[in-house]
Amino acid sequence: MIRGVHAIFACFVCFLPVAAQDADPVVSKDSLSVHTVERGDMPIFEQASGTLLSVKPPRAAVVFSEYRAGTCEAGHSAKIHLDDFPKPLAGKVAQRSHDNGQPGSCELEFADAIPESTTIGEKVDALIENRKLPNVVFFARPAASSANSTAQLFVIEPGSSSARRATVRYGEMSGPFIQIIDGLTPGDQVIVTDMSKWTKYKHIRLQ
Repeated sequence: MIRGVHAIFACFVCFLPVAAQDADPVVSKDSLSVHTVERGDMPIFEQASGTLLSVKPPRAAVVFSEYRAGTCEAGHSAKIHLDDFPKPLAGKVAQRSHDNGQPGSCELEFADAIPESTTIGEKVDALIENRKLPNVVFFARPAASSANSTAQLFVIEPGSSSARRATVRYGEMSGPFIQIIDGLTPGDQVIVTDMSKWTKYKHIRLQ
């Protein structure tokens, strides 16, 4: 009888590691970035490059690498990158410019202050709003996302300290934004940090 009890106990113990492996993993909240899904008009940006025209006031002249009619419209928003300055600066299209004979030329004005060390002629790269996708579901995308693809993401469950895995289908992508075709709804809080090592789990616990 004692030998039988030992055998049953040994068999029970042998399953403990498996149960531990199947437990929901615990992930620190401090290590995560979370973005909110929204519904609305998603801006579509196009890339342009050029040089800084002046520093007081700060303005730049840029040209689209692949010009399409109607891209450069006064008032359209822009995210401007100065050479050797990592943070994007806010700006907008001041006017179309045809001085250099190239179609798709824009003159940009900065809304944010530029670094004091910036000089005229410095290289500029920009993302300029071209149009909007009206009334779509979208959010500020994870770094590894790509257009017209599927991905596994974790959505924080409201009022709890856990997140569920969701299969998400993407549509169009533009700059920092990506369209959601299926798998997320407006208001969802989505973890955009790389979670690839947890995608075999249906849930994770947040601590």
